[in-house]
Amino acid sequence: MARDCVVGLDIGTTKVCTVVAELEEQGRINIVGVGNSLSGGIRKGVVVDIDSAAQAIMDSVDKARAMSDYEIHRVVVGVTGEHVASLNSRGVIAITHATREITEEDVLRVQDQSRVIVLPPDREIIHAIPRSYAIDGQSGIRFPVGMSGTRLEVETHIVTGAVTFLQNVVKAVHKAGLAIEATVLEPIATAEAVLLPDEKNLGVAIADIGGGTTDIAIFVDGDITFSSAIPVGGNHVTRDISVGLRAAHEEAERVKIQEAAAMVGMVGPDDVFEVASLGSDEPRLLPRRILAEIVEPRMQELFGMVRQEILKSGYFNLLPAGIVLSGGGSQLAGSADLCRQVTGMPTRLGGPRNTVGVSEDLRSPVYATAVGLVQYGARHHQQSRQAVKDNTMLGRLQRYFAKIAARVLGT
Repeated sequence: MARDCVVGLDIGTTKVCTVVAELEEQGRINIVGVGNSLSGGIRKGVVVDIDSAAQAIMDSVDKARAMSDYEIHRVVVGVTGEHVASLNSRGVIAITHATREITEEDVLRVQDQSRVIVLPPDREIIHAIPRSYAIDGQSGIRFPVGMSGTRLEVETHIVTGAVTFLQNVVKAVHKAGLAIEATVLEPIATAEAVLLPDEKNLGVAIADIGGGTTDIAIFVDGDITFSSAIPVGGNHVTRDISVGLRAAHEEAERVKIQEAAAMVGMVGPDDVFEVASLGSDEPRLLPRRILAEIVEPRMQELFGMVRQEILKSGYFNLLPAGIVLSGGGSQLAGSADLCRQVTGMPTRLGGPRNTVGVSEDLRSPVYATAVGLVQYGARHHQQSRQAVKDNTMLGRLQRYFAKIAARVLGT
């Protein structure tokens, strides 16, 4: 097919999701294919079995390929896991041209300077995202090209990951017969899909509750300032249900999705549900309150850890837009209310915005990361493509941002 497309690959602990989107005019995307498969070889967001992970990726991609009628060769891949860490770094250079006018090359040079940090040999940079610039001490500058000054500074948010863990993701994707267009930290992709610009400007945290981990990213003044992952997710709730009700893992997952609530107070005194015992197909009828009493402590623990991460970031009192929950683990009834109660912060559920395509289901928070990956990839693809076409001043500015995007994406 002639139209450009971008493919997002979300490799999760419980499922692998592939989303195919066509690039339309004015930066819009049209989702034309989705493929889901049960995950394999992934634990807490990390590849532990390359062959199993590659097979799960192939299964997901094959389904998306069949639905979209596109050949899929390159993907934008999400990365996550406890091994991911972040820090903020500064770069400083002198402007030595006779005109003192800041050029694209100066901006790229100061960005390179901000990336010069001491890292252990087992870690590498995933993203280096410029947040804001300062010229001769004047901070808060977004677009320094063309301005005059003698000293240019940049504040950069740097995300790092463990080399071996990242290499194993690459190996699994390559073994599935795919090339990697870019690797993107999953909460950054999720934020692309679910956050409103006003929320980013005011100050907001996103908590993406996956199967094995919960990814956190904080945005202040429109830019990312902090990112991390905690080792608790929806699978921990499933495991608690399995143990507490003596049910198989698959049955516990079904009960969690169909019957569970995050708060005991949301369950009526006469509410009941059916669950099959371990090793038996014979269902038992139990009060839903018992289920909620199993689920609520784990969700309280999770939201308590989210609160601690936000406190650790130093931005706890700078987030008037509160917390946006996403991911499959956020789908438990009452999750937003419990998060609000535990953290003391405004909380809402966030699903993908501005999606056009094959199914209304794509608006669910379950698909936020996969949709965010294609939105992220599409935005940078559009910037690069337009910059090549346009040789005006606008085009030169777009090329400048495209160069920065390429560095941020690691391509």
